[in-house]
Amino acid sequence: MSVQIVHCSDLHLDRNFNVGSIARNYVRKKDLDDNFSNVVGYAIENRADLFLISGDVFDRVMPGNFSRDFLARQLKDLNAHGIPVFIIGGNHDVPKVPEIPTLALDVLDTVGLATVFSRSDVMGQRTLKIGELKVCISGKSYFSQREGENPIAGQRIPIDGDVNVLMLHGSLRGLDVVSSVPQLASQNPFAPEDVPQGLDFLALGHYHNAFDRRVGRCLVCNPGSIEKLTWAEINDNKGFYWVELGREGSECEFVKLETRPMRDEHFTFSGEESDDPTTAILEFLMGKKDKEAMLRLKLDGLIPQSTYSKLRLSDIYRAGPEAFFFLTVDRSELEISRIGKVFAGRTETPLEAFTTRMDALIKDSATDTRKAELLREAKEVGLGYLGGQP
Repeated sequence: MSVQIVHCSDLHLDRNFNVGSIARNYVRKKDLDDNFSNVVGYAIENRADLFLISGDVFDRVMPGNFSRDFLARQLKDLNAHGIPVFIIGGNHDVPKVPEIPTLALDVLDTVGLATVFSRSDVMGQRTLKIGELKVCISGKSYFSQREGENPIAGQRIPIDGDVNVLMLHGSLRGLDVVSSVPQLASQNPFAPEDVPQGLDFLALGHYHNAFDRRVGRCLVCNPGSIEKLTWAEINDNKGFYWVELGREGSECEFVKLETRPMRDEHFTFSGEESDDPTTAILEFLMGKKDKEAMLRLKLDGLIPQSTYSKLRLSDIYRAGPEAFFFLTVDRSELEISRIGKVFAGRTETPLEAFTTRMDALIKDSATDTRKAELLREAKEVGLGYLGGQP
């Protein structure tokens, strides 16, 4: 007898994508929705006993109504097939200020679509019977107000079942685990030795790259995000875990999801003079044409100053939507003769610059909750005008 679980995390529903147009931003949101629908469909088709979501269900604390409704309809379908759903909040779900006491996820618990362990300070628990097995499921949401603290330290983790499951959104340090998004590694960190004896399955979320490990008899799975969200994830496989737990042990299988193609192409300058570098690059790009792909064009090598002055990036960006779903140009490895490498990275778009500036203002206003909330509202409005949301 075993308990069969579908475990996913980091859905980031209702994410604002910087892809150049409102219409394509909507398509990218749909990429997320479609993949989550595929996870739900897999659970139903394979008659899972449990469905776990380990945080970052939404990409923002106050998601739009369309995404809320989409999630509710998916969970309703799981409920209709007798599959209980358990959810915790991640760093994108949990407000950073105590004046916002609830999560957008809480309504799912209120209406009976899921069990949501929404508290960050206390471990939630529920025990249920699946076949002959008593299954104890516990969990806590991300502690956004104490991001650097260990989420397990000082917590009583219940191990009252034949099978015991813990849900966390945090950073495992050790066991050769490395995040594809480095800045996540310092948030809610814990070590393998923090995993308690008697635990059978740690359903982890937070890192966007998938991994599974063992700490003694405890199986640890981190499914990663269900779609490639940043260029740091270009080489990641995306998917979810199918987990089987029983008295005799545990097994897991990573189930891959199809994602929007994302790739790098290199255009290397040789150091020779050119009268029309823009045309040469455009011809190169047209040879790589793929209207479904996200493409990062990396300009590298040595380029004479006179050639660089003739390079028209605006023409390249203008041609991008005709050949690719999205095109960005990276000049960080391009060396200009007699000057050297002068580009730290891709220049910020207006959307990125606005987001960076607003986030800094919000952070500086952390002690003035009213001002911080007004700035968040202003950010949402501004993102809409800049094409950050449909």
